[in-house]
Amino acid sequence: MRDLAKEVGVSVSAVSLALRNSPKVSEKKREEIHRAAERIGYIKDGRVAELMEHMRTFRSRERLSTIAVIISDIRKSELEKYPRMVSLTSGVEEEAKKNGYGVDFMYLKDIRVSPKRLRDILVARGIKGIVVMPFQTGVGRFEMDITGFCVSTPGYSILKPTINRACPNFLQMMDELLEQVCRLGYRRVGFIMTYGSGGIGHKLYSSSFLFYSTLIDESLRIPILRRRDVGVVGIQKWMDKYKPDVVVSSGMVYRILENLGYRMPEKLGFASLELSDDHGQASGVDHRYEFVGSEALKLTFSDINLNHSGIPENPKVVLVDSHFREGNTLRKVGRARPIKLRATK
Repeated sequence: MRDLAKEVGVSVSAVSLALRNSPKVSEKKREEIHRAAERIGYIKDGRVAELMEHMRTFRSRERLSTIAVIISDIRKSELEKYPRMVSLTSGVEEEAKKNGYGVDFMYLKDIRVSPKRLRDILVARGIKGIVVMPFQTGVGRFEMDITGFCVSTPGYSILKPTINRACPNFLQMMDELLEQVCRLGYRRVGFIMTYGSGGIGHKLYSSSFLFYSTLIDESLRIPILRRRDVGVVGIQKWMDKYKPDVVVSSGMVYRILENLGYRMPEKLGFASLELSDDHGQASGVDHRYEFVGSEALKLTFSDINLNHSGIPENPKVVLVDSHFREGNTLRKVGRARPIKLRATK
């Protein structure tokens, strides 16, 4: 770094700031220092860089003591009605606490401010890091100008701007469930889609199921029941026509099947794609939303430490694998079927 400083004619501290993309050094000078570093073959010592970043972060915690968690479409009084949101916010809060940060929860339906006013509030409070919670009602856009902020989100719900995100691994989820039901001997596997069309979950769940369908005999293939046909009448017609011995879906469908008189797991197996739904001790996958929230905040912390802000040039997606949970809606019904969907050695 001293050699670089001498080469460019600046102080060592200016070189250090420039190599960390600090706005305290002009963009023109940063580019000059980066070009000089490349020219003379400067390479960071990763261990020293990690230690120094830790020391800088520790010293600056008082200044960057608060992370904003923005919840767009539910009120604070409604939070407990949404188990997914409770878990996501718990994960963010726990990760913030471990790193010495406080959390400022901002429920936009309660405070009723414009995007510009929201930005002014965050700037006035000295907040740099933000986690934008997903919409509960589908997908949408976060309207605030995020220039100067380090922002991430859990899930795929925020379509614009394109920011760093941590997400459940939907493809791995469905792969795992299908392997589990085949291992238990189920043969006629039906999938009822409850995710909105066009969403990432809709596409990835469907992709896994359609790939599975190519691996089995044509006589065992059952078409996906689309969301627009999900209801008491639509599900009953589909069940009567295709006679699945196990259904993969969510809690809403579980309750409809119960009301239609299907006894699970005695007469019908059920595998849940969403255990946070309130439908008892079903067998299925845990999305690990607390971990997803934690990983989203780590992406914000990473940008704070690297002085990266605004819309990222190369947005990152961190995928969190699900965990299968044994429950009371699946049972052993026959010889295991050797279906392999997940990548294994």
